[in-house]
Amino acid sequence: MLTGYILKGIGGFYYVKTPEGIIECRARGNFRKKDITPCVGDLVDISTEGDSLGYVINIHERKNHFIRPPISNVDTFVIVFSAKNPDPDFVFVDKLTVIAKKYGADVILCVNKSDLCDDDMVEKIKGIYENSGFDVIITSAKDNTGIDELTEKISNKLTAFCGFSGVGKSSILSRITGEELETGDVSKKLKRGKHTTRCVELLEYKENSFLADTPGFSNLELSVMGIRKDDLEGLFPEFNKYLGDCYFTGCSHRKEKGCCIKDAVDNGDISQERYSSYVEFYDILSKIKDWE
Repeated sequence: MLTGYILKGIGGFYYVKTPEGIIECRARGNFRKKDITPCVGDLVDISTEGDSLGYVINIHERKNHFIRPPISNVDTFVIVFSAKNPDPDFVFVDKLTVIAKKYGADVILCVNKSDLCDDDMVEKIKGIYENSGFDVIITSAKDNTGIDELTEKISNKLTAFCGFSGVGKSSILSRITGEELETGDVSKKLKRGKHTTRCVELLEYKENSFLADTPGFSNLELSVMGIRKDDLEGLFPEFNKYLGDCYFTGCSHRKEKGCCIKDAVDNGDISQERYSSYVEFYDILSKIKDWE
């Protein structure tokens, strides 16, 4: 029996990185009976039969698990957005931070294309997130700014890169791995043929350090991820020190008087941009029934 991480799953086959190399596997039928599907990122035990084909016989306990895109055991989300061309979409960034926090993953905000903007924009972005507890790394894939810092932060972790197309994710991944990777080309490192970007794959670019390009997160709705309106206040880290101090029990931090969160926004201790995202998410989730 061997133990390793699933790097890719396609067509009922799973490619597992083991001490003996990448082994093509099938899953035992008992997983179907338990309504469990092996997933990219899973740490699994496999048995081998014949010269190459193996079978997944056990899935270790998962740190987290995402259905769309299908990936497990994510340690860190690197949320990539550009300082300019295209301009930052802070609501999108905040949605991904909420999803990451819900599932216990660390967050790194990677502000790319810093070579295209002035210092004022960079400082504005830092100001929005300075009280959030997230690492903010300013990068330029063009001139390699910040790449070493980012690489160090994600070493010995399973990292999911998220962000809209056009923000420079592929260029950053190329800098980190030392390979010229186009969008979706992480799969080619496994030498298993050409697949679409819908297939999430892990690339072990150095020992015990895995990364994945996960474009599917950009299309997720918070409700699909099991997030409800009452969860939100705990998923904005800068709110934490004010929670429980509002005048009204069960304060939604939107319209109530005596709200400590609103006071913190007025005093500049919580950014208006982050608070606006909270209100937008709350209003959307308020329309979702618990059974939906």
